[in-house]
Amino acid sequence: MDEVREYGANGFRKHQVVVETGDGKWANPIPVEFIKDTIEQSKGLQKGQKVTIDARINGREWQGKDGVTKWFTSISGYKIQSEDAAPPSSEADSSSFDTYDEYDDGVEDDVPF
Repeated sequence: MDEVREYGANGFRKHQVVVETGDGKWANPIPVEFIKDTIEQSKGLQKGQKVTIDARINGREWQGKDGVTKWFTSISGYKIQSEDAAPPSSEADSSSFDTYDEYDDGVEDDVPF
């Protein structure tokens, strides 16, 4: 893991984490960048920790002074889940729904199928 680095006069910050993937027989290191608010998530990672990272693939075009155009690809992480942690609940928070049912007559229907 890299340290959080700051670039340019505008204070752009980036934290790069190299994720090892694959079956152990063939190395497949993948650098994942965390920027802005996502840096706080990545700073707590430990070497060897098993995680799932949700990320976007970003592409950029750059033209050098010699007129040659090059393209760059980066992976930007935006969510980290520890493999040891319980998965997030897929149940919706009931407080976000209106629980009033205008068609509820108070009688439970017992459907025979």
